[in-house]
Amino acid sequence: MSEGPQVKLTTERLRKQLEKRVVSQCTTTRPDLEHFATSIAGATFERIFCKGKHIFFDFGSDRFLNNHLLMRGRWRRTADRFLLLPAEIWIAFEVANCTVYNYMGQVFRIFDAGRLVEHLNSLGPDIMDENCTEQDIARALSQRSEPLGELLLDQAVVSGVGNVAKSESLFLAGLGPETRAECLSEDSLVRLARSIMQVMWGSYRSGGRWTHRVYRRAGKHCFECGARIIMIRQGKQKRSTYFCPSCQPRG
Repeated sequence: MSEGPQVKLTTERLRKQLEKRVVSQCTTTRPDLEHFATSIAGATFERIFCKGKHIFFDFGSDRFLNNHLLMRGRWRRTADRFLLLPAEIWIAFEVANCTVYNYMGQVFRIFDAGRLVEHLNSLGPDIMDENCTEQDIARALSQRSEPLGELLLDQAVVSGVGNVAKSESLFLAGLGPETRAECLSEDSLVRLARSIMQVMWGSYRSGGRWTHRVYRRAGKHCFECGARIIMIRQGKQKRSTYFCPSCQPRG
């Protein structure tokens, strides 16, 4: 899944390819996007931005397109034009010098300005926003009763964290995934916030690559203490969390 760092990098690439350019043609294989695709021919990409795991396209005239890549979605560029879109290409934007297209979705929504503001406000502080601070993150996490391994994935609390950043941040902070945020001291919350920022901005500076200290290393020895890494499943969706039981005592 694309997490905050990968989404930010994708958004920056899309800005270079599309921002301030005119849509000569837009085609889609998704019936729910057909009217929208037809309506934006001749429109300009006024702005492309992101928050958390969401990418937003502003076409002016109160028209916004929201994309969440989930597990499989990707954005790609080609110098070619499509005569007929393959089914796995959800939407394609033709501009003067290229075609930029979405491969495998996975979620698209059309917003007007009011719905856009409502959606943005439903998301917690964006870790990948340059103005986001450790204090913003610590404040968002404080006084919550959920286990940290579940809480960090709640995009209404903090946005951009996924399975990899969650596991790696908790390891770096030395906090067990079953520890509840309300049990943490202010110093511990700030330490966790600092770890989240270090992991996610480190991935961004590495071009979207991760350093796996615990993620997907179940049964292998911890690099710090030699104990074996454990994987547990948390929350209603049974999302995987990897941790070291020695470096991250269970709360």
